[in-house]
Order: sequence, then structure tokens, then C-alpha cells
Amino acid sequence: MIAVLAVASALFGGARPPPADLIALFQNVVGLRVDSAHSYRPILRIGPVLRSAQLENAARSGIPIRVHVRLELWRDGFIDDLAASTGWSSVLLYEPISERYLVRPRGSGPALRFAAYDSARAAIEGESMIALAPVRPGEYYYTARVTIETLSLSDLEELERWLQGELGPAVSGDRSIPGAIVDGAKRLVVRVLRLPTRTLSARVSFTMPDKEKHREPQPEPARAARPVQRPERTTRNVHGGP
Repeated sequence: MIAVLAVASALFGGARPPPADLIALFQNVVGLRVDSAHSYRPILRIGPVLRSAQLENAARSGIPIRVHVRLELWRDGFIDDLAASTGWSSVLLYEPISERYLVRPRGSGPALRFAAYDSARAAIEGESMIALAPVRPGEYYYTARVTIETLSLSDLEELERWLQGELGPAVSGDRSIPGAIVDGAKRLVVRVLRLPTRTLSARVSFTMPDKEKHREPQPEPARAARPVQRPERTTRNVHGGP
């Protein structure tokens, strides 16, 4: 356990500031845009928020990394009104027995397995359309908040319950005594030497027009022209005879 703590201290170093490459990558890596062709739904772009040697070393050391996403739709007005919201969490961790990175995607689907860290983080990063949309015309804006953090002790227990059917004996309690010691050390590292939490945000404003108000007038159907009836000509006998 002392060795594990020593490695963690060397990796995450107490009060040292985050490395420059991590700071640069956390700038302008979350974006939002609105797709007016699909009911004004938002498209969220999560850039390379996990592309960092510090985060990769943390994952390989057995510390799960969570990416939590929160999206909100606000109606803009004198007092802004929250119209709808959604959120989810994705978790990336390393399983040393299988030497694979595991990713828990949105929802409660099965774990995704990857041989490389870059492939695992690509399953979390990227661009996707979110199922949020306004239902009536007006001025709106979307906000997105992406939080990158290591899991707490209670989160680890919840994650292990989720992985019961994914990793078999590795997380089912059938561990050896050395394995249990390493697991306890890992939990202590997570609690004492947690990586700093990073929160990124984005916002986009848009207008949903009133379709009835902006509907173009339809031209009236052309009417068939009525034939003009001309009066019949009569001939008069100017000589007065039959």
C-alpha cells in the first residue's frame, strides 16, 4: 500500500499546479450549436478533454475517471425559465487483469472494452445530437456543462456493483488477500489524492420563429373565365316590304 501511495504522490503531487498541456487542452474543447432542421435540437461537441498524460496515468493506476454532462434549455425573457434539461455520466477505468480499458457509456448498457486509452476516450468524446427541443416559439438558449473528475469512495462502490457481471471474479468479491490490500490502497488514494475537478461550459442562443406568423399567404386559385355572350344582331327591312 505504501508503494501505491508513493506512485500516486509522484503522479498527482499534492498542491502542484496542473501541467501546461492539461490547461491548454481544457480551453475551447466544449461546443454547442443548434440544428434548425431537426426541431432546434442542440448538437454537443466534446473535444479531447481526456487527452492528457496525467489523466491516462491516473486511469492506468486504477483510478476511474468520470465525465458528467449536463444540458439545459432556457427560455430567454425578463425572468429566464428552465424549459427542459438532461444529463448523464460516462466512466473510464482500466482493468489490469484483462489489460483493457472499460467505458461505461450513457444509460445502463454493457461496458465497452478497448485495448488503447485513446480508443477508450474517443468513446466519450465526439459530437452528438441531444434529445432536447423547444415546443413553442420564442427566444431560447442552451447551456452545457461538462465535468471531469475522479470517482469518490461511494462512487467506486456503485461502479463495482455495476461491473459485477462485467468483470467476473475481479469485482465480485472472490479476490485474494493481496488483491484486497491493493483495492484498499486504491480507495485510499482516490480519497486522499484525488485529481482536481475540471468543469467546462458552453452556451448558444437561438430564436424559434412562429410558423403561423411567418407563413406566406397562399395565392388564390385562378378562376375560369366566363364566356362573354354577345347580343344577336337583327336586320331591319329598310324598304318596309316583306
